[in-house]
Amino acid sequence: MTGDVRAFFSKHAKDYRQSASHASGGDLAILTALIAPTREDRLLDVAAATGHTALRLRPLVASATLVDLTPEMLEQARLAAAEKGLEIDTLVADAAHIPLPDGSFTVVTCRRAAHHFPDVSAFLREAWRLLCPGGRLAVADMTADDVAISFLNDLERLRDGSHARALSPEAWRAALIAAGFESVAMELHAEDYALLRWLAPVKPEEVDMAAIYALIDGAAPGERAALGLSQGADGWHLTKHRVVALARRPY
Repeated sequence: MTGDVRAFFSKHAKDYRQSASHASGGDLAILTALIAPTREDRLLDVAAATGHTALRLRPLVASATLVDLTPEMLEQARLAAAEKGLEIDTLVADAAHIPLPDGSFTVVTCRRAAHHFPDVSAFLREAWRLLCPGGRLAVADMTADDVAISFLNDLERLRDGSHARALSPEAWRAALIAAGFESVAMELHAEDYALLRWLAPVKPEEVDMAAIYALIDGAAPGERAALGLSQGADGWHLTKHRVVALARRPY
């Protein structure tokens, strides 16, 4: 899985840096509001990619460290930070094994990435370790309710072989509590996507479109309703749901 993730994101690093959705999506605004960052905060952004989340928060906090598995993504993050005149630190590391001291940060973020993790619980344990007592963890990721989560995962794997598993909001809450976090607050964000926009930055010729269409055609009524699957003049549309969760390590 590590190789799949690195291969996919090294290929598309520049695309993600230029992605308007990643730079300013509604889930980022929700995440920022839930964190309520202060100038005393020390931020760690896990699976930071090209840095959109950390660079949005950097002017509001004391420091920002970006961790990602793919060096090419962090290279793009450093370029973007330099353009904005922002100081950041970067580190190539796996989300479950980050070689930094215990309790180093007051805020840990992870946005639009956890569905790539082979073990979300391992990431949550690492976030717990790296947070100081009272520190906040903020996660935003694609989601669907229990009726449609299996269908969503099957669809995402056809688009991106590095996709592991998206979690329902209920599963996220249970995982956070099991990891020892408390005061879990959640909000949902929904956004309509045309199928080709959903594929991006992957091109149609890079995936098995016949398998994607067959999966959509075979969706059960409940799955169609939960994911907002519908046909318009420009083809299939779906609703991308994202859960944004804030949890706190107890004092």
